Amino acid sequence: MDPARLCQIFFSLGTAVDVSGPVIPPFREYIMNYGSRKTTSTSTSSRRHQNTFARLLEYIGSFQVPHTWFTHYYVISVASSVFWAVQISTQGTAFEILASISKSRPATMTANQVFLAWLLMTIQGTRRLYESIAFTKPSQSKMWVGTWIIGMAFYVFMGISVWIEGITSLKYRGPQRTLLELSTPTVRTLIAVPMFLIASGVQNECHKHLASLKKYTLPRQFWFQWVVCPHYTSECLIYLAIAIAVAPQGQMLNRTVLAGLGFVASNLAVTADSTRKWYIEKFGIEKVAGRWRMIPYVY
Repeated sequence: MDPARLCQIFFSLGTAVDVSGPVIPPFREYIMNYGSRKTTSTSTSSRRHQNTFARLLEYIGSFQVPHTWFTHYYVISVASSVFWAVQISTQGTAFEILASISKSRPATMTANQVFLAWLLMTIQGTRRLYESIAFTKPSQSKMWVGTWIIGMAFYVFMGISVWIEGITSLKYRGPQRTLLELSTPTVRTLIAVPMFLIASGVQNECHKHLASLKKYTLPRQFWFQWVVCPHYTSECLIYLAIAIAVAPQGQMLNRTVLAGLGFVASNLAVTADSTRKWYIEKFGIEKVAGRWRMIPYVY
């Protein structure tokens, strides 16, 4: 199967689960929720009234790993960036396999866009790895093991997605030719790169603020005055910026990265909603009144 299409299918399936999962309360509770957003264990009397499906989901959801294992996502992201840098520059075995099964496209990314895509993804993965190591506090929070596995798979697929639509440009260059060619930045680059840098900076500020809070404290930093989860807003803008920067000629957005953005946005939307509900339960609705969950004026 065409690698770009395979990535799009993976992201689309993830988006479908994120959109449909919350309408099934046991699925949301036992599979999707984690950390402080997860309610306490079901009482014995309540468990007796659960149907078989709910009890099955509770059993599946009982296989958990520490929430701090989120750091593994960014280890995978950085490792993927290093791996594909070597593979693309040398046209190694893994690159040749993907090139051999990739379908030719009328519109493709340029070699410069491939380099930019790799650079932006490397910056994102490296920054998030640093933040996970520097800002993460010891915690007893858990998450479903499937969430951990799917999260790592996301970064494996995204590590390919950011450049795969440029594979046609790459496979005819040969390993001896340099990937980067100096040229005048395009309009989309002049839009996307500042967007990426600003969103990255805002997300870093948000993560610093969250790390500075005492446990179970309502965030009050500037960005949190408007949005419950501005760091999620920033994450979406980061991938939107990449989708703009690496769109093939004649397209506004890179479709494979856009599919990944859909997965990111739908997944974070569920968590943002759970976070808002938890804030209301913990601090009262008046404390979060007027704050959007994730996207101002939309959600």
